[in-house]
Amino acid sequence: MGKQKLLLLGGNKTLIYEFFTQMYESFEMLSCSRRLDDIRGHLKYFEPDAMVFCLNNEARDDLAGLSRLKGTLREMRCPLILVGDGQNCDEFERIMPRMANHEIRRQRGMVSRQIEEQIIDYLKSAELARRKKEEEEKAAAEAERQASADAVEAALAAAAAAVKEAKAEIRQQEETRRKHILVVDDDTGMLKMMKEIIGKDYDVATAISGKVALKFLETRKTDIILLDYEMPVQSGVEVYEKILENPATKDIPVVFLTGVSDRERIGEVLAMKPRGYLLKPINTERLKNTIAEIIG
Repeated sequence: MGKQKLLLLGGNKTLIYEFFTQMYESFEMLSCSRRLDDIRGHLKYFEPDAMVFCLNNEARDDLAGLSRLKGTLREMRCPLILVGDGQNCDEFERIMPRMANHEIRRQRGMVSRQIEEQIIDYLKSAELARRKKEEEEKAAAEAERQASADAVEAALAAAAAAVKEAKAEIRQQEETRRKHILVVDDDTGMLKMMKEIIGKDYDVATAISGKVALKFLETRKTDIILLDYEMPVQSGVEVYEKILENPATKDIPVVFLTGVSDRERIGEVLAMKPRGYLLKPINTERLKNTIAEIIG
């Protein structure tokens, strides 16, 4: 399944910027003005899976004008998702009752990753409901045509099977996604080499410092971290301690990359109780085997 398409509009430019900079791996996005002609043009040529309105004290006229798009959105099966604080969402509902299909009421401290996950979950549920409705309508038409109790029962069973199959397909897509690896090293040559070695089998992100890595982990997920033990400014040990302190990252397996080979220093590495360590220069086969043993 390709990336889901989102058409973004609204006055919250900061939130729209977060969509483009933090959610690009999950969504293909375009933004547009609130002019009806612009929105219609984007709906026609971009064919989004959803239109997301990033609310920020919108003018009443801008909101009321959206009513003219209700039929178009319904025809295109394009849901309208609101993202904003409770006051903005309530004002939208007061002016445009039953216009929005879904609301994400942004609480204090909510990060972009949480918004991203809520949108993904909603779109999956909406697609599942759409499939179920289509199958039920198909089953009802077949039952009416055959006009028999047996035909009705068989058609409903087929609809249930289709829903089960759709759920299984979604689960399979989630289970078969490529595993993600975060490589942290202050040597750009090392980062490039690691990406070339494992990039064919895994999704690989790189960070040139511990600060960049920790910032990445605030909004993104990874399955394993390959962490340089000796880095300037912030060592691998310091980065690992911060990873362990954070409930959201403490269970991510960490493998140290180190050029230290004497027994005493290796003992210091192992004292941190990482999932493993690899000596530099990196042995390609040992690297691949270590990753496979930990995350498959």
